[in-house]
Amino acid sequence: MFKKSFLRNNSDKWFSIYIRLRDAYSGSGFVRCITCPTIGHWKTMTNGHFVKRNKPMTRFNEENCAAQCVHCNGYADGEQFKHGKAIDKKYGSGTAEKLMQLGNIRGQKIHTKFHLEIIAKEYRLKSREMARLKGIEL
Repeated sequence: MFKKSFLRNNSDKWFSIYIRLRDAYSGSGFVRCITCPTIGHWKTMTNGHFVKRNKPMTRFNEENCAAQCVHCNGYADGEQFKHGKAIDKKYGSGTAEKLMQLGNIRGQKIHTKFHLEIIAKEYRLKSREMARLKGIEL
């Protein structure tokens, strides 16, 4: 049996791969940072969380995440304001606020070992399919 930390890391890995592939341009594998004009290969970009990933209710929420350059996601603390504006533009006004409210729900233990195994399997399959559809090498 795997430790929960291993399962969480594996789920994060496949979820991140999926988000970056989802946001990549077909055929090239290049992606634009959601918060700045930087363009990089999906393998060198990061998965930026609007509501930080320590919030269990939004950790694996696809609307909460987008490809981000290392600078914006790491050194600029995710550029949360710009990220929120981009989310509202992409998914509709008020989406960022709804994600903030969802992220503030406390006491939810939704990431059991079983749940994390399912998330990893789901996003591994979705990543492979996204790569195939976009003609990007995984």
